[in-house]
Amino acid sequence: NALYKTSDLTNRDSIKDLFDYGKSLGNIKTIVNSAGVSGSGGDARLTFEIDLVGTDNLINEAIGIVNDGTVLILIASMMGKTIPHSELYNDYLTNPTKEGSMDALIEIVQNDSDKAYNFSKKGVQLLVEKYAHKFGEKGGRILSVSPGIIMSPMTEKAIEEHGEQMEYMKAQTPAGRYGKAEDVAELIAFLSSDKASFITGTDILIDGGLTIKLKEM
Repeated sequence: NALYKTSDLTNRDSIKDLFDYGKSLGNIKTIVNSAGVSGSGGDARLTFEIDLVGTDNLINEAIGIVNDGTVLILIASMMGKTIPHSELYNDYLTNPTKEGSMDALIEIVQNDSDKAYNFSKKGVQLLVEKYAHKFGEKGGRILSVSPGIIMSPMTEKAIEEHGEQMEYMKAQTPAGRYGKAEDVAELIAFLSSDKASFITGTDILIDGGLTIKLKEM
């Protein structure tokens, strides 16, 4: 059975209302943040606002409801792994709501929304490391999952528009195929369970091995 409530990750009050609604239904055990946009929209600021700032907002609201056994799982991306660590932008990525951070990031990505997506997902991975201790102090866990190319309406559109490039990416994937939504769902189900109670503060790739090749490319 499922219930739903519309929320806006760029608005802290909206997220608080979402969690209040969740708490009214019982104890919140698992939170999965899969809200996000690709860079195809062409708006670097909006991409950062939803994918990075929205995630930071969610984390900070979630801290207030964490108790023993609560886990927050953030959907990042293998593309975050293509961005190297750098003092130049790591502080902006881990403090996206700090004054000046957004403008600095947009300048770094040269207002390119695809680059903004990659940097946002790098930021998601870094935020997990930043907040792991705070969640642990309350008995909770936080981690991210970085999918590779997963078959979805968005992927189908990419195959339609860039068939040769997408086929090349599949050929470079050691697993020899695109991922399925079920691949990611099964991983999240495991990470949500008590069997994964010692896994926190880290990012887990589920990309069929493609990131190995991405770094070479």
